[in-house]
Amino acid sequence: MSLSRRAFVRRLGMGGAGMLSASFVMARGHEELVALGRGAGLESLLQTATALEPIKISSNENARGPSPKALQAMADHVTSNLGRGYPVPGEREFVETIAGLYGAQPENVLVSTGSGAELHAGVLAYVTPSRPLVTGQPSYGSPERTAADAGGTVKHVPVDASLFLDLDGMVQAANGAGLVFLCNPNNPTSTAHTLADVEQAVRAIKQQSPETAVLVDEAYLDYATAPGVATAAQLALELPGVFVTRTFSKAYGMAGMRIGYAIGQPETLEKLSNAWGLGDVNTLSAVAGTAALKDTAHMDWERQENGRIRDFILTEFRQMGYEAPDSQTNFVFVNLRRPAAGFRDACRERGVLVGRDFPPMEQTHCRISLGTMEEMQKAMAVFKEVLGTSTSM
Repeated sequence: MSLSRRAFVRRLGMGGAGMLSASFVMARGHEELVALGRGAGLESLLQTATALEPIKISSNENARGPSPKALQAMADHVTSNLGRGYPVPGEREFVETIAGLYGAQPENVLVSTGSGAELHAGVLAYVTPSRPLVTGQPSYGSPERTAADAGGTVKHVPVDASLFLDLDGMVQAANGAGLVFLCNPNNPTSTAHTLADVEQAVRAIKQQSPETAVLVDEAYLDYATAPGVATAAQLALELPGVFVTRTFSKAYGMAGMRIGYAIGQPETLEKLSNAWGLGDVNTLSAVAGTAALKDTAHMDWERQENGRIRDFILTEFRQMGYEAPDSQTNFVFVNLRRPAAGFRDACRERGVLVGRDFPPMEQTHCRISLGTMEEMQKAMAVFKEVLGTSTSM
């Protein structure tokens, strides 16, 4: 019996705003419902959850979702042959599209189920008890946790007074290290170094300690608007043991699709692949990723909208007397001059969820992700109430 695409979609319970909805692709707080809901009932579940849920601005998720062209690409590939056979249809075009962005070859690209797998692999590939991980403090904690779990050692280099990574300090600490982790833009401080600064640091590290690898994580780079901030991919193509990681979970709005990739020399990427199972992208991830990369107009809009909301939040906080760096991400890191835990608890009681603690700055700073403008206007009213009712928490 033949099966039309429409009948097949209905049979899977994927019609309308089902599995191919922006909520599913974004995985913006609806993972449990996607797992439990089926068919037409899923849409009502999502609507009910949205009405009841607090404003969730704690995990740096994209508030607007993926490119409509990415969603359409997935819908166009839902056929009776979906998921049948190897290799994954669309994967080669996806890899070639990524490579083309950097003037690279397909062998310079390593795709995975999220960039987190590549961060994990990088630590396992290069960090040992005698060759530590060098990382900023505070910075994204996944590499540090992987090193600790694997019995490796960690050298922390505190951020500078302006909350930028201390690149000079990281260069000094890199001598004899296994891996230097440069998160640029940095999470949670929201600051970003120029490509010139990153290049100077990476070359200095490789010159003084050639066996030390360097990972430049650019998860939030698509949101950066400061002059001179750009990808370090060309460095990764030029230098052995240097690799850049990127994700589709942030600006591309597809956290639920689990797509990430690394750029580097083939030998470097092979070492990552051998260190940890990175997983394979599936058909829908591949075609969605390709469509998203090609939809540059949507990315321009996403960057502008995020910038508009970011400017609003920063202005509001600064007018209240609270300082924050000029964010290059989809979150802000605000000096509230009080513990983040108390502020977070008070906001949660009023229906707003903000970021976790980021030692050693949890006694003063809080990370706040950016939702939609409507969400942030409502959240700001809560922030003003909380900050206005207590001077110490």
